[in-house]
Amino acid sequence: MDQSTIEGLFKKKFKGLKINYSFKKITTMKIGGPAKYFLVVKKETELAEAILLARQLKLKWLVIGAGSNLVPQDRGFSGLIIKNQIENFQVIGHQIFIGAGNNLLNSILKLDQLGWAGLEKMAGIPGTIGGAIYGSAGAYGQEIKDCLLRVRIFDGQVFRWLSKRSCQFHYRTSLFKIRKNLIIVGAEFLGQEKPAQQLLKTSRDIIKLREKKYQPGLLCPGSFFKNIVIRDIKLAQVKQKLLSKIDCQKIMFGKIPVGYLLETVGARGLRQGNIIVAQNHGNLLYHRGRGQTKDVLKLANLLKVRVKKHFGIVIEEEVQYL
Repeated sequence: MDQSTIEGLFKKKFKGLKINYSFKKITTMKIGGPAKYFLVVKKETELAEAILLARQLKLKWLVIGAGSNLVPQDRGFSGLIIKNQIENFQVIGHQIFIGAGNNLLNSILKLDQLGWAGLEKMAGIPGTIGGAIYGSAGAYGQEIKDCLLRVRIFDGQVFRWLSKRSCQFHYRTSLFKIRKNLIIVGAEFLGQEKPAQQLLKTSRDIIKLREKKYQPGLLCPGSFFKNIVIRDIKLAQVKQKLLSKIDCQKIMFGKIPVGYLLETVGARGLRQGNIIVAQNHGNLLYHRGRGQTKDVLKLANLLKVRVKKHFGIVIEEEVQYL
């Protein structure tokens, strides 16, 4: 089917369809080429209709949130990018339903104000509720799965619920990273009552800490690589080599901060084109402007090689390449 026919069918059903929409307007790193088609959906019915139409037209598609963990290719994306802005927010007793398109920080502050604890330490993590669930986000010993009850999804045919156990949460991964056809549309959380002022103070203090690492307005995806979970290192000799070369006081919550490993191998200030490792944090790669994804890939590979050579371990990206 030719391009004009595809555009006509989508525009007839969705008035907000954009053509050749730049990823620089979609991602926090502001990098990558154009999305051939771009559509914002705010209702479950719109999401389902967009996916079903894309399938009928044999068009490649992808659902995204805020684009905070996304690194698109320089050539762009030849199919349909669907931005999930389903923003339902409902509190019934101790259970809270939050739509996947809600901003994570705004949701946390709203919960703080309501006196519902469980996500307050995650304040400042960029992205949406859906993105946080997809990536099993967490910070300062608290993870989004901790107070999660179940997740509402669209599986390509029907909307249904998945239990927390079914979501297969592990450190910075979940079932949704494996089965990308399962689209998160919302989630139900169990709130724990605590004084609102105490929760707000915790969130604000953590935001201040994060802003020392991630300056507001910096073109970056947050942490670029995953921290090292010690119990997940299967080979004893790899674990032994790694632990013999680090300061054990750096281990926090059973994890070795990958920023510490990167700083040890001289990552700070390294650059490839206009992609730079921050001077103040080895796990912060930022875009200076007019940069290219090919330079992100080159710099990331250089860092991985250095860590592997010195520590004997392969670090893994937290960001998603598109």
